[in-house]
Amino acid sequence: MSFLKISSRAIEYRGCLGVIAIFFIYFLVRLYHLGYHDLWYDEIYSVNYAQHPWNNWNAPLYWIFMHFWINLFGISEFSLRFPSLIFNFLTVILVFLLGKNIFNKKISILASFLIGFSPFHIWYAQEARDYSMVLFFGTLSSYVLFKAIKEETFKLWLFFILVSIAGIYTNYFYIFLFIAQGLYIIFFKRFKLNFKEIIFFLIVILFFLHYMPKFLSKFYFVWRGFWIPKPTWKSLIITLENFSLGYNGSYILYIISNILSVIFFISAVWAVHKNKFKESFIFCLSLFVLPITLCFIFSRIFFSVYLDRGLIIFSPYYYLILSLGIININRILRVGLFTILVLILSISVYRYFNDLMFEPIAHHIGTYIKKPIKSVVRFLSENVKRKEDIVAFTNVSTMPGIDFYSHKKISPFYYIFNPKFPDTSSKRPIQESRYCISLHKMNSLEFRRLWVISSDWARSGKFDKNSQSVKEWLDKNLKLDFSKEFDGLWVFRYVPSK
Repeated sequence: MSFLKISSRAIEYRGCLGVIAIFFIYFLVRLYHLGYHDLWYDEIYSVNYAQHPWNNWNAPLYWIFMHFWINLFGISEFSLRFPSLIFNFLTVILVFLLGKNIFNKKISILASFLIGFSPFHIWYAQEARDYSMVLFFGTLSSYVLFKAIKEETFKLWLFFILVSIAGIYTNYFYIFLFIAQGLYIIFFKRFKLNFKEIIFFLIVILFFLHYMPKFLSKFYFVWRGFWIPKPTWKSLIITLENFSLGYNGSYILYIISNILSVIFFISAVWAVHKNKFKESFIFCLSLFVLPITLCFIFSRIFFSVYLDRGLIIFSPYYYLILSLGIININRILRVGLFTILVLILSISVYRYFNDLMFEPIAHHIGTYIKKPIKSVVRFLSENVKRKEDIVAFTNVSTMPGIDFYSHKKISPFYYIFNPKFPDTSSKRPIQESRYCISLHKMNSLEFRRLWVISSDWARSGKFDKNSQSVKEWLDKNLKLDFSKEFDGLWVFRYVPSK
């Protein structure tokens, strides 16, 4: 008997070491090339928000955290992205713990594998934005909620309140998860909603009311007209494809992932039909389907906020459902399908680290491959004569990065636009100003050389409509005497034709 106990402990010890080793690999994958790319448009604004965290209308907690972070560790690509890595990695651990509590260890290991090697999660683990932080709080709140429902202890409910407040104050997408959690308790919990639980949810709402004026300011701004397109039914499929393979899949890989997802989901439903993990399945399905549906309906009826990077907060429950389905499949078939899954995941991770993203814009709305901004800044610093030359852009997305890395030494910049095309960041008409020039007024500018910066963000070889139309006008009315590409960033130099 003693020998059996020792053997059992040795096996358990080796199992723990194996799990730790796998999680260490998840961490290393997120650490690899963390500071390799230059900061892009959104990350530049992260620096600005972090320097003045109380003076913007976004949920403030991430920016307050980053304010103190950059005071301690400075501003660099690595230091700015490292908190996202930590929050995302902690989420992988939380998914393992959540899966272990509501399903079993095998399912929890599989779910942590899916999120651990997800190119979608690796992307945001390596981006200086608040998505990994809100993902962490969202997963933690669901973990605590499940335990609070089971154990009914005041400490757990208090912890749930605190985490929920932190989540809402990190990113407004958390609101959809919070509503879904409330709906789950009302409609799917085995016992009726009691007065105590109503109070717990009301406390979270009351804390958020304190920040409501700034929230309404952003709400009004987005309502007036923002760049996010309204979602279609195809958007829901794309969301699942991105959850599976991120932005770096391909047409064939996405089709394979869709087939696997359908098989695994049917298998999960069949497991529930056989009375396996019914309550756990409903819990995950509710926190996956309900908030995405709410976001979709809201975006269709009012104004669009449907962005996959915001929906990342609901992805852990998708991985848990797929893991349930994988475990429930016949062993031989499971090995074959899982091998295919590992293969397409590996290809997508490889494509991520090699900046391969060729799918249509619908697959990565508002997200682009990070560009070598520093190289462009060095080139401009060496070649632009401030008194004689003008630097202009045809897409606003490149301007903050050039300004940031040049420490404002190259600015002021001009933005050239064709009135036929709206601003990419807003549906409102562009207003002309001193440095915002329409094509019709280009003749009023005096310069010896005009340096124009354009970008084919997705390496498609094509510019956006405004950039293309501006270039066509410049080619027709000025003389192009120089051009140079920096991995998808183009610098054109024009001189007067006469």
